Amino acid sequence: MTTASSAERHLIELMTGFWKTEAVYFATELGVIDRLTGSKPMSGTELALALDLDADALGRLLAYLGSLGVVRGNEADGYALSEVGELLRSDSPSAMRHHMRLYGDHFYRAWGELAHSLRGGGAAFSRVFGSDLFSYLRQNPEASHAYERMMDAGAPFFAEVGRACDFSRARLIVDVAGGHGSLLDRLLRENPEPRAVLFDAPHVIEESERYPIALDHGDRCERVGGDFFVSVPESGDVYLLSRILHCFDDEACHRILANIRRAMAPDGKLVILERLITGEDASLALGFNMHMLVVLGGGRERDEAEYRTMLDKAGFTLTSVHALPLETHLLVAAPATIPG
Repeated sequence: MTTASSAERHLIELMTGFWKTEAVYFATELGVIDRLTGSKPMSGTELALALDLDADALGRLLAYLGSLGVVRGNEADGYALSEVGELLRSDSPSAMRHHMRLYGDHFYRAWGELAHSLRGGGAAFSRVFGSDLFSYLRQNPEASHAYERMMDAGAPFFAEVGRACDFSRARLIVDVAGGHGSLLDRLLRENPEPRAVLFDAPHVIEESERYPIALDHGDRCERVGGDFFVSVPESGDVYLLSRILHCFDDEACHRILANIRRAMAPDGKLVILERLITGEDASLALGFNMHMLVVLGGGRERDEAEYRTMLDKAGFTLTSVHALPLETHLLVAAPATIPG
């Protein structure tokens, strides 16, 4: 293959990338994935009949999903889910279908207005949906639940957090904007001594009552609703911020960090989970940096030096950085002088 034809093929793959997103999204939403969860493979004809879909159109979709590694098999022998497809099942513990739901619908539509963001108009999401992301989530419970479940699904690195940072001696862990408490649930299971506070917007805290953080840790974890731009629960000796700072501009991040610094016990520490821009061309952080622009406007991914500067301004000293799976990093900071 010549260099020219290789370049042309690569360009075609770039131009048609949205095909993959929408094919997987609608396979999930229209029930194709869940119908293939049984032990016996199903033909496209059987699936079309069961789901009231056009047999020819569904056959094309299944062939394409096969090329993407989402399903395996063929029309003659039947189709079944691949390891990738299994992650999209409605009963999968990975909850990746919530990821797919937002990326295939809300985020897909927002990216269609990328020019708005590139012209300095702010978040394309706001242009499409009429409000910023977090206001939209407050007003749309189903989307809010999917968003929080998506945050859980995108965090396989939670298993490594306790190995990278010792929580066993903590007295009170405060998870700021901790969603449904998946990370905090894991840390409390691994460390029997600390107590905890799950802190998030009131509607998210209300949602969390159906999850293990409330069902299994009610005697150790208080769930508190509030606004981290105003204040955060006091006297914690460990504060967690998992993929929160990348949602906001530097000024907003400073307000969050300054509130944590004021609330923190003198011997406390701050644990931050974020993707760092490292200079690698294939880094996931570069794509997410664009995603933060499109969906949140002021949000952005940052490099280590930028976090160090931000933390220093808020009265913290960055003490260590640990690499975690999926190019996430765990940053640990300790109180320095109280900012003026």
